[in-house]
This record gives sequence, C-alpha cells and structure tokens, in this order.
Amino acid sequence: MEKTLIVEALGEGGLLLPARLEHALAANDRAKLRMTALQDAAARARSPASPVRPLDAEAHAAGLSGDGLDAAIASARLLDGGGYQVAGAGRLMQAILDDIAAMADPLEAAGEAGADAFAARLAALRTAFGAGTDDILSVDILSEADLVRLTSARRGGADSAHLLVMDLHKALNRVSAALSAETVAGARTLGIAEDDKPRIAAFMAGLAETRGLIFGHPGLDTTASRSGARLVIQNDIGTTDAHVIIIAVEGLGATVTYTDVHRSRAKFFISLFSDAGAEWTPLAERTAAGIAGGAAFHLVTGRFTAKDAEALDGFLAAVGRNIVFLIDWNKARKALQTFVDKPTAIALLRTAARGAIGHRGFLEMGGPELVFDAVRRSAEGRVPYGARLDRVLGREGAARFLAEVLRLASEGLAAGRSARLIRDEVRAELARSFGSVEEEMLAVVLRQLGIARMLAGEVAGVLDGPADLSDAARDGLRSRAKRLEEKADRQIIGARERASGPFGQGGRFLPVADAAEQAVDAFEEAAFLASAARLKPGLAGPPLRDLAAGAVVCCSDLVRAVAAASEGSAGRREDVTDTLEAIDAVTEGERRADAAHRRVQEATLAPAANDPIDAGALVATLELARAIEGATDELARAALALRASVLEEMAP
Repeated sequence: MEKTLIVEALGEGGLLLPARLEHALAANDRAKLRMTALQDAAARARSPASPVRPLDAEAHAAGLSGDGLDAAIASARLLDGGGYQVAGAGRLMQAILDDIAAMADPLEAAGEAGADAFAARLAALRTAFGAGTDDILSVDILSEADLVRLTSARRGGADSAHLLVMDLHKALNRVSAALSAETVAGARTLGIAEDDKPRIAAFMAGLAETRGLIFGHPGLDTTASRSGARLVIQNDIGTTDAHVIIIAVEGLGATVTYTDVHRSRAKFFISLFSDAGAEWTPLAERTAAGIAGGAAFHLVTGRFTAKDAEALDGFLAAVGRNIVFLIDWNKARKALQTFVDKPTAIALLRTAARGAIGHRGFLEMGGPELVFDAVRRSAEGRVPYGARLDRVLGREGAARFLAEVLRLASEGLAAGRSARLIRDEVRAELARSFGSVEEEMLAVVLRQLGIARMLAGEVAGVLDGPADLSDAARDGLRSRAKRLEEKADRQIIGARERASGPFGQGGRFLPVADAAEQAVDAFEEAAFLASAARLKPGLAGPPLRDLAAGAVVCCSDLVRAVAAASEGSAGRREDVTDTLEAIDAVTEGERRADAAHRRVQEATLAPAANDPIDAGALVATLELARAIEGATDELARAALALRASVLEEMAP
C-alpha cells in the first residue's frame, strides 16, 4: 500500500522528503499539479457544465501562480476529430518533463540505484512527445493518447510521465529514509529546523492523548519535514490508500489538507473543529489513477491563523488529538446503524470523539455482536434478534444506551477490565434502559399533567377574576390554551408510537398518558368556553369556582401519584404507598367534582326569581362545568390506570 500516491495526487509529494531534496520535491509538486490541470481540462472539455475546483491556491503554494492553470482548464474544448484544445498544452507538457528531470537529478547525485534507468525513461518520453524543441511550446492541442501517456498510472502498457514521477518519488523516499536521523516526540523528522520542534511536539502531545484509544490498530505514524518556509507534518492515519492528513505550518498559520474516500467521514472530520476557528474549503471530489481503485475521493483544506505560538500549538494538538477518531470510523458507523439511523450513528461517534471515548473499543469488543449478546442475555423475548433498538427503546433511549456501550467498551479496555466484565456491564445497562423507557412514559405523563394543571389554573383564574373579560384577555386565554393543547399532542405522539409499535415498550403506562392527554383536551375546551362566554357574576358562581378549584387540586394530586410511581419503579414500599394515597386523593377529588357539577346545574337551572335568564350565559355555564367535570373524570381514569399498573408490578 502506497500512501505516497495520494500525496502525489495532491501535488504535495515534497512534503515527505528532507530539505536537501527540496528542489526535487518542489518539481514533483509542479509536475503533479500540471498533470492535474491537464486532467481537469480534459474533464471540463467532456462536461462543460460540470463544476471545476480552482487550482489558484495550490498553484500559489507550488510556485505556479503565473502558469495559468485555471485559464488552461477554462479554455478546454473537445475537438471533433478527437483530443482536446487546451491553451498552453504543449508548454505544460514540456514543463512536466522538465520537472521530472529535476526530480531525477538528486538521485544520480546520491548514487541511487536505477538513476540511469530513470534517465532513459525520461529520454523516451521526450522523444514520444516531440519535446526539446521550441515547436512544442506553441502547441494548444492535446491528443487523447498524449493525455494517457502523461497521466496514466496503469502498468503493463506504455510508460507514462505519471508512472515515472511515482517511481522517482519512491526512490527519493528511499534516499530520505537513509538521511533521517532524529525523532522528535515520537515523530520521524527529515531536515527540520530547531524552531520546528515545539510545533512537532505540540502535535504529538495531542496525538499521545488519544493514541491509547486505537487499541492495537495499526496507524498514526508521523513524519515531519521542512519544505522551504514550511514545516510539514504528515500522519498516515490508518491503512487506507486515500486516507491522508497533511499539516503545513508557516509562521503562525497552519493549513490542514485532508483526503478521504468517505464523504461522511470527511464531513465528520470537519465537524470536530467547529469551535477551533479554522476556515474549511468545500469538499471537492477528486480521482487519481492507482488510488482507491480509481474511485473518487474527497479533499478538504482547513486554514487556521493563530494570534500567538500558544494558540498555534493548541490547534496542532487538537488536530493530533482527533486523528484516532477517524480510524475505522466508517466501520463503526455501519455497526451502529444496525440499531439506529445514520444521523444518530454519526452523532454518537461525534459525541464519543468529543468525550475522548472513541469507537475502537466498541469494535474491539465485537461491535454489533456486543449488543446482540446483551439482547440475548438481558432482553430475550423483549427484542427480536437484530431489531433496530430505536424501534424498541425510542430514538433517544437507544442513543443513550449505545453511548454508554461506547463508553463502557473504551474505558473498560483502557482500564484492563476483562471482556466478560465489560459484556456484563453492557447487559446491565440494557436492562436499565428498558426500565428507563417506562420512566420516560411516566415523564410524558408528568408533562401532560403539567399542561393540564396550567390550563385548569387559567380557567380557575378567569372564574375568580372580573365577570367580564376584555377582548384582549379573551383572545390571549384562547391562544395560550390552544398552544398548550397542541404542545401536549406533540408530546404524546412519540410515546404512543413507541408503545403501540411491533416492539412496543412502556405500554403499561400508555393508558395513563392517554387519559392525561384527554384531560388536557377537556381543559382546553373549558378555557375556550371561559374565553367565549360572558358569565354573569351571580349565575352558579360559587359552585363553579369550587368545581374549577377542585380540578386544579386533582391535577396536583395526580402529579404527586405519578412522581411517586416514578420513584417507586425500584420497588420501594414507601413510594408505592405514596402513589396509592395520591391516587385515592384524585378519585376522591373526582367525586367532589361530580357534586360541585350538580350544584352548578341546580344553580343554573333554578336562578333567583329577580335574575332574568340569559340563555347564552346559561348554556355557556353548563358547558363550562361539563368540560371541567369531564377533565376530572379523565384525571380519575388516569389515576385508576396508574393504580392497576402499580399493583400489577407488585404482584408476585
């Protein structure tokens, strides 16, 4: 596996070589960038509407600002007879061959075996292209055969400039390896300056913070070299051809060049630096022969400018710290997607990275099999083998469980705990997760009751206030009540789906939640009637106020019951007793509400003789009382459903 292929494809081959080979490496950069320009020009000619990534920044870095690469790409046209019309094509071809010659020179000086063979191959290419004369400099036509002879990396056929550049680069690497004699904080260095060492040490310190999370996986070897004014740090990340990270440091600026065959992982990498102050280019899709089987890979560049050396070192440490979280990232994502959807899986990996937990421990422990084992041993019969956990525990519940699995695996392996103990901890966590699903259902009930209590309080407040509300007060009450009722509807939809699905959980408390939601609906209707009616002060005033006040108390008592039931899930007798006592208070409150409702009916239907009957007020009062009493009925139904669930749980 040749990691250098991707570096060459980026036009950054010189970043892996010592300073004494700087001229040869700079020539390599220029040759690769010029070949890239010709490839991009051909692609533009074939698909004029396709977007083309500008090469101006890379051209500037390679010293080719005046070479007109972007102009050559923009000018490309497909010829009717085959081939391409590209402004300055001959000049670019000649320059590429000159760059190859510059790469070969240091090898001959170093006595590298094969230098003569390289010279012969270069001479053959010059002859094939008709190079070495002024005529080629004015050529604007690039044939398909010449393009292949320049840029192909396929062996077994005719030699190409690209193949020669790759072979020369390998030879230069051999020379540089022989020249390397210093290691800085674990990084192999090539011709660095003394001032480079603190920057290298900062990067390696970050790398060391998380290196242990690799858990035996190969990778993370680091090389640092000086290329002109730049210190360049390269880390091999893992074993994938097109997975490379290069950090170039110049002054107080750092440029991170990152390539990846997985677009999702590249976006993930960028997200790890959302708070670092770096500016990232859009992801660009590239291809290069000999890399990733010819498939596309993605390239992104981040630029960071520090206010001082300390800030620069902090950024370099952050880059080093996060590299381990890229290794086997796609494998971990797919493993997590066995149980949750893709966005949740990526969010889990991001949280694990930011928490310095990572995912390699999870994979070392078997990945999905670690979870399947817990399901078989702790949830048999409750979860079908291989079922998505978000259908069982809900999206949030499944995410919390899997986050704990990542943590338990990583921290367990780091602490030297046995695989058996880690598996047992995961099983225990899954068992707790099933309990938490029911707690979540009760939490939904509490939120429903909170809304019911607010609405009941609004209605009671109207009945205790002025007899004739202003139009603004009526509109406000009606609007608030509607918003609260809609909020309650949204809260319970997810709970119903989880409880009613094929792997429903928390279903034993669903009747409680349903009844609480019905109570909210009834209180919303009461609020609407209170906002719409012009109630007379003397018409059933005291009993109606008693009914509304009693409904508020019923809500509070049921909140007490549900809260105690939530605490009593562990089976504590005092909590169960508190639950049953509060339930009894709710049912007693519902009976008092019935009595108050009858008193309202009596007072409304038998008004004082000197009080003229207002049919609208009479109907509004009766309907308002009916809605409030109906809400207390639903509260009592919820209380009795809760009582049945609690007693069922206590049964042997």
